[in-house]
Amino acid sequence: MHFLKKKGFIFLFLVFLVLLILFYPIDVLRLKFNEKTVFYTPILSNLNVEVCYTHSVSLTKVVDCYAINNSGIFAVKTKWQDFEAGQPLDGYIENSFFVKDLNSYLGKNWEYWFIPLNNVSVKINGKNVFLNPKDEGILMFEVSKAPLGEIALRWCK
Repeated sequence: MHFLKKKGFIFLFLVFLVLLILFYPIDVLRLKFNEKTVFYTPILSNLNVEVCYTHSVSLTKVVDCYAINNSGIFAVKTKWQDFEAGQPLDGYIENSFFVKDLNSYLGKNWEYWFIPLNNVSVKINGKNVFLNPKDEGILMFEVSKAPLGEIALRWCK
């Protein structure tokens, strides 16, 4: 009888431990386009993000660089090829781009509005994760918490 009680306690402890692990909150980055998740990853270290697009007025390339960690989203720098609407008026020149260092905290959410003409691409740590949407819409970066079990389920898909 004592053996069965001990076995039951161990079983309950293991169930509790598994549940604790499955519901443990982990920081994640969600990339959404028009409210639909298009990319999702746990934040285990700094993520380097590049958002490249064609400026809708000058039709030249713009590259916005971010660092994302569990604290949120940080604008690192912006690079552009022509002084047009919405571009900074100061900076320095590097490899045929005007560059402005930003180094500013943006919070846990950041949004862009894009149209197909913008020809947008998003790279995270050098890997393309979002390319050229066919519709106009809002591209949102969101740093939040998710249970480890949800992350495991997404990776199994």
